[in-house]
Amino acid sequence: MRGSQRNWPLLRLALSLFTLRLGATMTAVGLPLLVLERYGSGLQAALTLALELLPNVLFGAVVGDLVDRGDPRRYAMGGALGGALVVPLLAAANDLWQVQLLAIASGVAYAFGVPARMSLRTVAVPKGAELRGNALLVSAQRVPNLIGPAVAGVLVPFGLSLLFLTDAAFALIAAVLLIGMPAPPPVPLDDRTSAASAPPGRAALVAVTLRRMFVDNVRELTRLVTKDRFLAVMTLTSFTYMFGFGISKLFLPLYALHHYSQIPGMFGYLSAGIGLGASLGGFLAAMFGRFRQGAVYMTVNVIEGVCWLLLPLLHHPAPAIGVLVLAGAFEAVGTVVFYAEVQSRLAARMTGRYFALLVPLCDACLVLGVWASGALTGFGEPSLAALIAVVIAGPALMLAPGLLSGRAASPKREPAAAVIAEER
Repeated sequence: MRGSQRNWPLLRLALSLFTLRLGATMTAVGLPLLVLERYGSGLQAALTLALELLPNVLFGAVVGDLVDRGDPRRYAMGGALGGALVVPLLAAANDLWQVQLLAIASGVAYAFGVPARMSLRTVAVPKGAELRGNALLVSAQRVPNLIGPAVAGVLVPFGLSLLFLTDAAFALIAAVLLIGMPAPPPVPLDDRTSAASAPPGRAALVAVTLRRMFVDNVRELTRLVTKDRFLAVMTLTSFTYMFGFGISKLFLPLYALHHYSQIPGMFGYLSAGIGLGASLGGFLAAMFGRFRQGAVYMTVNVIEGVCWLLLPLLHHPAPAIGVLVLAGAFEAVGTVVFYAEVQSRLAARMTGRYFALLVPLCDACLVLGVWASGALTGFGEPSLAALIAVVIAGPALMLAPGLLSGRAASPKREPAAAVIAEER
């Protein structure tokens, strides 16, 4: 990517995403181990992880509004610094409720950081280079999924506190890398909900905030997405995909335990296979730029679904890991296409708000998928794998007309801006 090497904002954002994600993957290993080792409860470990997602699910919309009104760079840096302060305290917590409270605090930092970093994509990725630029950014987020768990495995014998301290150090580096990033264009005053229109009183302010979170922003984003059939289909399939991903969070360790009980750590090897595939897929995604992106998006979802469907039929480690490498690669290609299409179809000033609404809903679908897999474990791994395949590939096939008929967005215009003007 010769062009992206001269783009310092893109490289800074990519390195920031890389270091932040690298630390997060190690905490993802350390936090459930901490709860399991100290309190011996898988249910409490699941609850703790769910609590970490809760702030983003509940307050993602209002956070997006704050990002729109402020400087995304400050929110992105503040989210990273907040995580760096909270995460090291996990090992020092004495009671389970303290661990869970810190998990919620970590989730708050995450909730502020995600839409802010998404918004910074608009200034880091130049017009006309959406596919290549987003391919680099997705790879920067996917490569740590391979490296992080491996590093965590090396550090675990030295104590879980070292994992959390390492995460904090990477978060600090991620914040420093954002210094000097250019600011996205501010949201015009006409596009903001006027605070002056709010009636006086604390209760009235809460009511206005809730209305803005769950009514105004949702209605505006719904109108925005439904004006673009292609974007509407991709948004819907992102929800079903995350539901399937939630199912896989329980399916994969069950599969490793039941099929490869003689191989300690097989769950880690399978996860590393997905991480390896995702890393390769992020780098290779730019090769698909000459094809119709709707067809690419549909195809990679279908192939990934087939990979999950085949997994329970495999009883040897090598082909099982190989299939998951393919699944991870196609997932990364689909993610690159998704980000590139969103950026090219939405006005720059709407990107942060779109992702602020999308990410909490995706997190909610992820949690629902985990719960559904827990309720369906009695049906066996083949049934869970079939359900994963259906919810990943099925919507892409059923909504194929919307993907295949979607016209490419012209880089010379901002369709979302035209939609907003039309609505006014």
